[in-house]
Amino acid sequence: MGARRAFFRAAVVGLAIAFSPFQAASAQVEAPSGVAGVGAPSEIPTEDTLETPYGLAMGSGARAGATGTSALAYNTSNMAGSRAYHIEAFSQLIPGSKSNGGTYWTIGSSVADSTTAQKIAMGTSFRGVFSGDGRQYSGWDWRSGVAVQAIPQLGSGSGFRWARLSSEWSNGVRLGPSFDGITRDASMTITPIPWLKLAGLGYNLIKTYSVLAPQMAGGSVSLSPIDAFTMGGDVLVDFTTFQKNEIIAGGGISYVAGEMVPIRLGYRRDQGRNLNQITAGIGFTKGKIAADVGLRQDIAGRKETYLVLMFRYVVE
Repeated sequence: MGARRAFFRAAVVGLAIAFSPFQAASAQVEAPSGVAGVGAPSEIPTEDTLETPYGLAMGSGARAGATGTSALAYNTSNMAGSRAYHIEAFSQLIPGSKSNGGTYWTIGSSVADSTTAQKIAMGTSFRGVFSGDGRQYSGWDWRSGVAVQAIPQLGSGSGFRWARLSSEWSNGVRLGPSFDGITRDASMTITPIPWLKLAGLGYNLIKTYSVLAPQMAGGSVSLSPIDAFTMGGDVLVDFTTFQKNEIIAGGGISYVAGEMVPIRLGYRRDQGRNLNQITAGIGFTKGKIAADVGLRQDIAGRKETYLVLMFRYVVE
């Protein structure tokens, strides 16, 4: 009974810490930057944020099981759940032409460390964002996160983001979306049994009024019945991009072949933009070196292809 009471108290405290600044996630009244004048739902600009090959390839099913730099991107509360010190270089790429807005790409690096301090992990990432003429914005994006693993069954985390993604102006009107400011995320992960993780998530809790950083909240589940196999599913609600709340949901599976080759498949449904997306990824790990690639492909609508390439060095 004592252990159960301690776990319950820790869970309550973790929730209070993680979500204390959450502002009821109410729908914003102002139109998000970059939405006005857009025609078909699929043409509404997509959230611009840090992605990893693992997260992209798992569709919408990565968050509860994310570790290392993927935890920094999707679920900071997981950073302290496993001991690792990773340094990564990455690039995000959406190939394009003049007819569809040109090529979008980013280049950056991330660090996540859960080995230096007991029960505490920290991470940081910086990326430069470059867009084709049709996308009308570029800039930079910096984020940091901290996680506390109070007990093995409970982790809480908080992320801070500062970005300057600026669009061009014409006759006093922005030609594209923009996000210039700060915001934060918060999350909590519960591990009731070793092979099951449940996560509560909140993103952009400081309102940005930008379609590039929408206010969202939701949950995620991850199951790992064996070490080499993981399956997961996420459900998120976008409160601020559209006239009403819309859901982003899906799932994915990951299998590590021969302890060296991760293979991933997933699916993602973006209700607000009416997009169905299939995802896939593969990687290779040898000792302290790893390489990974993730892909997301629109099945219909805009038919956009999204790639993330990553190289990792494992310090510890």
